[in-house]
Amino acid sequence: MSQVQLTGDLLTQRSHEITAYLDFLKVAVERRATLSAKDGELQLPLTLELTHTLKANLVLLLYSAMEATLVQLLDEMYDAIGANCSSADVLNSQLLRVVLKTVKKDSKSNVLSSPSPLHTSLFRYWMDDWKSRTSGKDKRVDGISGSVDSLVFYEQLKKFGVVEKTPNDRPPAHLTDVALQKVKTNRNELAHGEKSFTDLGRDLAVPTLETDSLAVFDTLRKIASEVDSYLQARRYLAQPAAASAAVLAPASNDA
Repeated sequence: MSQVQLTGDLLTQRSHEITAYLDFLKVAVERRATLSAKDGELQLPLTLELTHTLKANLVLLLYSAMEATLVQLLDEMYDAIGANCSSADVLNSQLLRVVLKTVKKDSKSNVLSSPSPLHTSLFRYWMDDWKSRTSGKDKRVDGISGSVDSLVFYEQLKKFGVVEKTPNDRPPAHLTDVALQKVKTNRNELAHGEKSFTDLGRDLAVPTLETDSLAVFDTLRKIASEVDSYLQARRYLAQPAAASAAVLAPASNDA
């Protein structure tokens, strides 16, 4: 059974949304395309300028899917860890650092004043901090909101120990694609007013948008699969010292 079922459902839903919009775009950019309503009583020609705006809209749909996927994966990781752990001392070293960083925000010293053992209080504070973020906006913090691309996914997964730090500290090849960076860059140009929808859409071709959309969702599914494997194997738990330091004893040379 998948440990990231909600993320899988989200990706299916957003993929259908993107596919439907691309099908619309393919018709909208045809020469002399027209919207019709009320059995033809209302007619709206889709001008070239309007189709540029429509193409740029796809960037926002793709970026929304990327950010929503990351937040949903974080939710499912917290849920799985919270359901199987109750103490900070059982967590892997990467997660323990995350817990301690979170506890630095404990201005009221709730952790230190708790009657529970320290390792239990640390874990509970970390969990409660995430659960207190009831809206998606509250969860899009710590370098997430407005900046999601392959690197941000990598940084978040690395914090949990889902992936190891790579030699160049960049996302591993199977969990990255230039399409995610393109989507983020274009989205930010729109959000910050650097480009109008018409100006951005003028440089976008529908076949390229379709290719980038497939690449984005392929990468997101691979990331979700990586998280699922991590949760299935419970790699958020600290490895036993004997297992992590196991070596073969040298063979005896008694002759």
